[in-house]
Amino acid sequence: MAKVHRSDGSLVSGKLSKKSKKVHRTRNGAESTYEMECYSGPASKAQKAARSLHAKICAVLNPLMSDPEQVKALEAQMKEYNSRHPSDKFLTVRQYAYELIKRSLLDRNPVVAAKADAKTPLPRGLKMYIKPFAELSAAEIYEILKARFSVFVLEQGIMYLDEDNIDYTATHLALRRASKVIAYARLFEQPGDNTPAYDEKFNLLPSPHVLRAGRMLTLEHGKGYGRILLTRLIAEAKRQGADILRIHAQLDAVPFYRHFRFAKVGEPFTEAGIPHVLMERKLTSAKRKK
Repeated sequence: MAKVHRSDGSLVSGKLSKKSKKVHRTRNGAESTYEMECYSGPASKAQKAARSLHAKICAVLNPLMSDPEQVKALEAQMKEYNSRHPSDKFLTVRQYAYELIKRSLLDRNPVVAAKADAKTPLPRGLKMYIKPFAELSAAEIYEILKARFSVFVLEQGIMYLDEDNIDYTATHLALRRASKVIAYARLFEQPGDNTPAYDEKFNLLPSPHVLRAGRMLTLEHGKGYGRILLTRLIAEAKRQGADILRIHAQLDAVPFYRHFRFAKVGEPFTEAGIPHVLMERKLTSAKRKK
């Protein structure tokens, strides 16, 4: 809806035609047409907050709706909900998923400010950036992809498509010397990890906020750069309000993650031809969640 001016200067909302300045509205069954011009003033705080919330919802919703298995699960949940609430039915799976994610975001604990640099001073000559994809420059993206190719393809011999679209919604952490990336990881939400749960009255049930760490690498081994990177990664996950941080750890790296209080979850599995195991670390206590 566009905010528009009447000829007398008053403001209303309506659908503005691209071919003319006429706005058509229907109110209480009566249709009316106004000659108006679009309002070009600044957005209000409420409008900015609504736009920000919508962008966050879509960042989770779009990858979720692109997974056929997740869509089938959501369809089953929606049918069950509609059968229990015939007066408040959802017409499409996307509407249902949008409402679930919206309620999850509104219920989530506020972001906790954390000083990621407090306990991990960087060695001389090194710098680190922690950025969402939209803030990365073309040169920074180039260096990140080059580092990932060097480790996972050339060093470990994994033949796979590295660009999996998760980068768009992830937070990227890169330790670098000049412009060269020497240690890297990304932090993101995995579709399905944070699917909200509701009771029969559609009240949101308490559930932990889960973030994933992935593509973790170091190009210079034995210098402690991996420890610095993981310490910053944990701090950033806490800053984003995560309760649990998970990672698919290669089996030979399990002792490294145990040092940072990660625990195994389930049995080992093979990913890209390499044995892995799911590990997670709890970032918040039960007392804090109450």
